[in-house]
Amino acid sequence: MFPTLLEIGGFRLATYGVLVAAGYLLGIGWLSRRRSGMGLDEDTFWSLIYWLFAGALIGGKVLYLGVEWRALASGELHPIRDLRYGFVFWGGVPGSMVAGAVWCRLRKASFTKLSDYFAVALPMGHALGRLGCLAAGCCGGRPTEMPWGIAFTHPESLVSPLLAGVPLHPFQLYESVANMASAWGCLRVLGGVEAGRFRPGSGWMAYLGVYGAARFFLETFRGDDRGQGVLGLSPSQAVGLAVRDDG
Repeated sequence: MFPTLLEIGGFRLATYGVLVAAGYLLGIGWLSRRRSGMGLDEDTFWSLIYWLFAGALIGGKVLYLGVEWRALASGELHPIRDLRYGFVFWGGVPGSMVAGAVWCRLRKASFTKLSDYFAVALPMGHALGRLGCLAAGCCGGRPTEMPWGIAFTHPESLVSPLLAGVPLHPFQLYESVANMASAWGCLRVLGGVEAGRFRPGSGWMAYLGVYGAARFFLETFRGDDRGQGVLGLSPSQAVGLAVRDDG
């Protein structure tokens, strides 16, 4: 729809990158204002953020290489040359959880207590980042005849050439709305945790269950190729079902 936000000479500022970065800043900014409730000083807070960010990047890349193993084996995809491309959200979540668990063990902090705050910040930032996908034309939906279908016609759009100009389900908007609803719900749960009505960790478990179920359903509207599936399910559906059951 609007892949380039700003172009000056040979420099291009991608709308996708700006909105994804804005999503990170939104989530981190919200968390920073809740540091006292998390029981973290400023240095400790940023240490945790760096650990989680690294874990998310590693987890997202590992799952991407896993689902794209055919392209990796054929040489079409190079793990070093193409390092900056291809990250899977559902790989980033467990990656950040592992990093967070290790950090909490080293710092003797409560993983369950901290996770409730991230259950709000994560979908909050994710909702904004998905708008970047809409601007770039990636992560698109299936063809639809519904009046709200969106046709991607920009020559720089990342939509498949076979679907260029075809009205598609705005999957990116569907997921953005689902994330906003999840953030609102988890904020309510966090309030209950802080008031002692719910046990610590309830917000994070609610996030995994709600977003896992929403993503499983919304994947039926998605139309781009996401690699090899499992038992007829897309990779995201398989992981979403797993975390929903675990939640």
